[in-house]
Amino acid sequence: MPDYNSDLSAFKKFSPVAKWLSAQPIKISASTGAGPVAALCDTINRQVNTGFIYMRDGLSNVWYTPPQFVKAHGGDCEDFSIYKMYKLSQAGIPLVKQELVICTDKQSREYHCVLRVFAGTSQYILDNQNAKLWTKESFNARYAPIYALSTAGWRICTA
Repeated sequence: MPDYNSDLSAFKKFSPVAKWLSAQPIKISASTGAGPVAALCDTINRQVNTGFIYMRDGLSNVWYTPPQFVKAHGGDCEDFSIYKMYKLSQAGIPLVKQELVICTDKQSREYHCVLRVFAGTSQYILDNQNAKLWTKESFNARYAPIYALSTAGWRICTA
């Protein structure tokens, strides 16, 4: 697992979300094997991508907690990623094994947010723009990661 700087005070939009996520009841890990984690990530990625509407929130760029996301029937990329983080934690994937990755899309040159899940030596990236999970290699071919946010803190991404 990566090392995080625990001071989230600079991330004013994420801090309330991290507090909300951390306050939810802890689920016992449903599985520890990479295969079951991959299947669970795939299922939740597809369900959330097809069950909610992508909506840009413009200059305000509000980061929704999961109840706000559900009430709005969708949101933008970080809202999708936060909701997936919550759904996976409720399914037994610990929050410490998940992080939001803020990146640049190499094709469109726009900022983007995805959810990365660590399972042993594997990583799975859930993206509201892709029905299938990204591997670390396929993700890095498309995106340039900048930094990652977790309920444990934040870190600069090296790749």
